[in-house]
Amino acid sequence: MRSKFLLRLAVTVIILFSAGYIALYSLLWMSVPSIDGEYHLSSLNSQVTVAFDEKGIPTIWAKSREDAFRALGFVTARDRLFQMDLLRRHMAGRLAEVMGPALKESDRRHRAMGFEKVASAIVQHLPQDQKQVLEAYAEGVNQAMDSLTVLPPEFLLLGYSPSAWRSEDSLLVVLGMEEDLGWTGDAERRASIIEAALPKSVKSFFMPPIDRYTDKLLNGKASGTPLPSIPENELFALLDDNGRPKHYAGLVTDTPPPKGSNGWVVGPSKTWDGRAILANDMHLSLRVPNIWYRAEMHYGDVRLTGLTLPGVPLIVVGSNGKVAWGFTNIEGDFVDLVSLELNPDDPESYRTPKGFVRFSEREETVRVKGEADFTFKVQTTEWGPVLPEPLLSKRVAVHWAALDPDATDLHLLNLDVVNDVKEAQTIFNRAGGPPLNALAADHQGNIGWTYIGKIPKRFGLNGSVSRSWADGSRGWAGYISPQELPRLLNPSSGFIVNANQRMLGDDYPYVIGHYFGHGHRAYRITERLLDAKNLTERDMFTLQLDTKVEFYRFYQRLALSLLHERNDKVQIRLKQNLANWDGFAELDSVGFAVLVEFRKLLLDAVIAPFMAKCREYDPEFRFSSPMIDEPLQQLLEAKLPTLLPDKIRYRDWDSFLLNLLIQAEDNVSAYHSTDFPDIFAGSEFAFALRAADRTAWHESSAWGAVNQVAIAHPFSSSLPLLKIWLDMPQVALPGCVQCVRMYASGYGASERLVVSPGREGNGILHMPGGQSGYPLSPHYGDQQQAWVEGTALPLEAGETVYRLELVPAPAQLKQD
Repeated sequence: MRSKFLLRLAVTVIILFSAGYIALYSLLWMSVPSIDGEYHLSSLNSQVTVAFDEKGIPTIWAKSREDAFRALGFVTARDRLFQMDLLRRHMAGRLAEVMGPALKESDRRHRAMGFEKVASAIVQHLPQDQKQVLEAYAEGVNQAMDSLTVLPPEFLLLGYSPSAWRSEDSLLVVLGMEEDLGWTGDAERRASIIEAALPKSVKSFFMPPIDRYTDKLLNGKASGTPLPSIPENELFALLDDNGRPKHYAGLVTDTPPPKGSNGWVVGPSKTWDGRAILANDMHLSLRVPNIWYRAEMHYGDVRLTGLTLPGVPLIVVGSNGKVAWGFTNIEGDFVDLVSLELNPDDPESYRTPKGFVRFSEREETVRVKGEADFTFKVQTTEWGPVLPEPLLSKRVAVHWAALDPDATDLHLLNLDVVNDVKEAQTIFNRAGGPPLNALAADHQGNIGWTYIGKIPKRFGLNGSVSRSWADGSRGWAGYISPQELPRLLNPSSGFIVNANQRMLGDDYPYVIGHYFGHGHRAYRITERLLDAKNLTERDMFTLQLDTKVEFYRFYQRLALSLLHERNDKVQIRLKQNLANWDGFAELDSVGFAVLVEFRKLLLDAVIAPFMAKCREYDPEFRFSSPMIDEPLQQLLEAKLPTLLPDKIRYRDWDSFLLNLLIQAEDNVSAYHSTDFPDIFAGSEFAFALRAADRTAWHESSAWGAVNQVAIAHPFSSSLPLLKIWLDMPQVALPGCVQCVRMYASGYGASERLVVSPGREGNGILHMPGGQSGYPLSPHYGDQQQAWVEGTALPLEAGETVYRLELVPAPAQLKQD
């Protein structure tokens, strides 16, 4: 009887589970919106046709700009509604109320910054034509929500419905990009601590203003002086008396992957038929769905092709048929941390050039899913909000262009009708938003570069470290005027390159930044373009996939110089693998993974002992700099006995470095080792298999075994059983941080674009993932494989497979 009962119970459970699974699958399938048919949109002035190709890429045909952006809002929201909602919630500080306590601190920060109030103020400051586009886009988004039979599955899982889209929400998304690309407050905090803790010569040594590759690109016109020499006495004084380094575990790290990009334009002298061509691949966080949404738009005489940012009515990069444009991050400095001088008799007031003034205060309440709401006070100053974390025992306020309503707009909308590069540069220089390098090419063969965004005009300081502005001798005098921003047009070289490196010499009168991106990627691109002739779009795309990385030759030579023992199997194997490295970061590049890990260990082991004192000023201090390899390589070349980091365990630099090299190989092989179920943990079987696995790794030592790309959906970590549906498949990927084909864990090329204006039919564009945010949609990941393999996809949408007819409501149709 018991066995029959258990059998019936098991069958019942299976039936219920299957029924639930079928019901869930059906609900998810119902949530995927149709991209075929007819919809009535009450806000339309005229009928709009949206044609979708086989990859779900829309081409919008409308009579007016406003109707075109209504349609863009409609189709984008139907594909990416949850993504759009997260983007606005993130900046408004409203994530915890739907996603729980883990997002409380993020919400607190964004509420303290007051981004939602900034967005509202921006809308009020915009000219009427930009407001009209924002309103039209919002109308399209809201009517898309109304058209959905079932909300996207993420809303169902979280148990909430999205509120109506507002013009302010689009500005919150823009501000999110400004934060992602332009927040340098952490770097200023780090530099301020170093200035307080270390001698000036040590700070200058470890934080040089330029790297050797950028210096070559600028022909020595930057930094004014050569790289500083090693301050031996000052560095020695930072080691303790017996030569054993102070505690510094994890104190020095590699620079976070640059949220930048590669961008270059080539003129007629470099192409096979005398055209100008633009190439742009933007390096951002890799996610599912991708940050960009592909679209084509036709209205009046305008034809736009390129990428949009979900939530924003704008073709961010692309072409209008006469001019093509793309962007890279400046890696500049548009944030200052203002050190506050409190009134000793009244700590609720601070000193200004006008005397002591009381802090302004407001209350913010953050709703938290599963917990009680929490309320906190935000103090603000005439320069900006006060950060909760002190700096060097002083309170600091944030003065940031992103918090100025006058510094953000949608002036880039006007790129839709520019005719040449000069007109585009005028638009760039007047536009607000994230400060960026802007590259452009036109159908007449012109190429150019300039800046976009509001760049502060400082006085009395350079912004690299925190200072008091209380006496009025320091501050900002507005922004660099459009007429004062630098421009480059049709240089004699026939090309212009920016890969986040510094572009200007010391003769430019204003501070743009301090620690630009490392110049290796730009140097490699320049190297390829110098001798190039007869270039085509395919050649430009091939260069975007270049993985040659001479940057690591120094570490290869150093490693090989340490391997002398002819009877040591470890050294023999290492020497063979490292000597066989081909100079590339390809999947089969042997030895490269060890070199990458070796450099990582060198950073912490060699530099960290000299930074340990900074922990006395901030226990959480960690040092990183894009120029960190300059001082590191100087120390490794000199090998000064007085500066050996650990004199107790090692007799000289070579023995110290050899230990790190062997450790690097062990770390890489451990990363590659097979993971076993807990049942085998510690067993001889597991030990034998793991040893065999490491031996196999040592034999191959290929980069592809380590450099794996895993692009995840926000929910996959909490829903591991659904990872196979939610995430893109994990695969090996060529490239590295210093490569033109830039890739680091979680970061990489969010798109690759190549286009010659007027010849969009030859253009190339691909991106990870796909158009849709719905896991069951055929367009959820149908562009992923091309992105992984480096296969070119056409820029223009293909033949129409589906068609939406967006029709005005009857009352509007009669009036029209």
